[in-house]
Amino acid sequence: MIWIFCILTETALRTGLTERQNHYSCNEGIYDIMNATISDSPNNETKRWKIALLNGLNMTSLGQRDKNVYGTIGSLQELEDLVSATGAKLGVDIVAFHSNHEGDLVDFIESATDIDAFMINPGGLWRFGEPTNIAFEQAGKPFVEVHFANIYATGNKSVYTDSALATTMGFRHYGYLGTLVALVAELNQGLLCSH
Repeated sequence: MIWIFCILTETALRTGLTERQNHYSCNEGIYDIMNATISDSPNNETKRWKIALLNGLNMTSLGQRDKNVYGTIGSLQELEDLVSATGAKLGVDIVAFHSNHEGDLVDFIESATDIDAFMINPGGLWRFGEPTNIAFEQAGKPFVEVHFANIYATGNKSVYTDSALATTMGFRHYGYLGTLVALVAELNQGLLCSH
């Protein structure tokens, strides 16, 4: 999966296009990667997956934070729209949910029986979100932790690291797109256990 993120980032940087102009449509190179990756389904019969995009504490401050770290995404809604548009191009449904309250996230995960996989940016919960982590484990569905910044630069470890399928960080909003591509490819290959 790492090669997808490297190519994704390299392609985005080589285009020379501004993020603000192109982050909704990305660029054709990224979609070529997505199509090639996803068309490798062993039986060529792909299910329309449903992936939850969860955003936790402090994510409503997007657009007000350091643009060198968080990029030019102006709001949480803008991020959710970007991921949903990319999901539509991949043929998957994105269900976006945000809360600054961990109990709301736990309730969502526990009731999301029709969700095939999760992507989460826990925001500030990465340090102490054990109840959310337990809810993921009990749901028995794959989840990937996503962060705009490299949270490990602080010298700490996320509470989700040991149970997440993967962790993507430091690629700003591109990390969400790369994670989505990889997650869908893995689901299509039947490599993930989604009940």
